[in-house]
Amino acid sequence: MILFISKTPEDCQWLEPLCEERKWKLDAQSLIDFSEMPFEIPTETDVIFFSSKNGVRYFLEQAEIPANVVTACVGKETARVLRKANIEPAFIGENSGDPISVGKEFLKFLGGKQVFFPTSNASLHSIANSIPENQKSTASIYETKIVSHKIETADLYIFSSPSNVEGFFKENTIPENARIIAWGYVTEKALMDRDFFPEYVLETGQKEELLNYLQTA
Repeated sequence: MILFISKTPEDCQWLEPLCEERKWKLDAQSLIDFSEMPFEIPTETDVIFFSSKNGVRYFLEQAEIPANVVTACVGKETARVLRKANIEPAFIGENSGDPISVGKEFLKFLGGKQVFFPTSNASLHSIANSIPENQKSTASIYETKIVSHKIETADLYIFSSPSNVEGFFKENTIPENARIIAWGYVTEKALMDRDFFPEYVLETGQKEELLNYLQTA
């Protein structure tokens, strides 16, 4: 079986042991690339919300967390990246694959505080949309670029983001009998908009959830 996942090989080393055990061929290729964009942190900011690991990376490459400002993040994977930088998030979303539920959780946590969302230029602002306009500010701190190319036909496709879905379908399609997994409901919607329906959607956004599902596949 050939398993395609829209992540770089470096970001999929955790998947290699299972593929070797099952004798699956792993085709790990990202269909997007990134570059930093200049930004400024709003003066009146109480909380900075990170919606991705890349958001943390590009923020910390250009700035520091201001004094008396706490951090929040979409889920456990993003929290791990923050902790590696010795930053302990005050809020961690329960199910990062379901940004609407995370947005509701975060709104309760936020109370009347001001939040800054540093995002990609391609962000759908799914969580920010849950926050009243007078409590939030957003800025694109990195650019997401589509890098489309031909992909070898696979038996199972795992899509990690809507941008990767867009990049894939510029030069490829999914065979009729192939299986599909979506990394979160926003990615599922991007696939469904093209009339492709995943058999499974990762709700937590954690690699452990995917591994557990694949072990029963």
